[in-house]
Amino acid sequence: MRFSSFPFQTIFCCAVIFLALGLFGCGNSCYAGYSINGNGGLIVVAGNPPPACSLSQANGTMRVVALKSPVCESCPPATRVEHALVTLQGVQLLPFGGDDKNSPDWLELAPQLAKEPRQVDLMGSSLPVILQESTTVAAGSYREVRLQFVGGSSMSAETLPSENACGGKLWNCMVMADGHVQPLRLPTDRSELSIPFQNMENGPFVVLPDTVMELRLSLESNSRAYFSSAEGWTLQNVLMGHATVAPQHSMDADPSFPE
Repeated sequence: MRFSSFPFQTIFCCAVIFLALGLFGCGNSCYAGYSINGNGGLIVVAGNPPPACSLSQANGTMRVVALKSPVCESCPPATRVEHALVTLQGVQLLPFGGDDKNSPDWLELAPQLAKEPRQVDLMGSSLPVILQESTTVAAGSYREVRLQFVGGSSMSAETLPSENACGGKLWNCMVMADGHVQPLRLPTDRSELSIPFQNMENGPFVVLPDTVMELRLSLESNSRAYFSSAEGWTLQNVLMGHATVAPQHSMDADPSFPE
């Protein structure tokens, strides 16, 4: 993935801001940062007696929601999707510097899902589903979201949700208007979906200190050729997704949310 369009000057200014917020003084010098029209720098002032040296972690706050898609009322029952159900067990962010899928740097936004997975219906006209009301996120740059799902045998029976609208061992599915249930696949054999942020052409998403943000997940199914080690190439309903981040505000006042 390329990030050449993200200006070095912007990275420098962000680094200056974060340093100025966290570094109050070290030794017998004080530090202050500034940014004017995209140009930043540091001012160093000596002090006697030396001030205390302190470096604290700056944080922001984030809410996580899953948007819903309207039901196609004009579609025939055999092709009209009444419910698109996914069972989540993790929502994670990858910092800008991390590029390893197995990296320990992934930040879990909804830790309660690991012990209590949640089945969510992505169809309907109601407000978005709140997956996490509020969680602390370290200030910095992030480039990707990873959703982890319950698979057929990925969890013990004690950990699985008590109710499963898909039925049987199927935890991610589409329920048609005629009652027929179809499996909802993931792009790979792994029970997860990686979603780059939509605004990556302008650089990674930045969480600034003391900001309150909202991560909006939009998930939908596409009919496409799907390869699995067990079945080979078949035409399946595959889950796809988009992720955007915006300042948090009342969902009732946002016209982009269905009422």
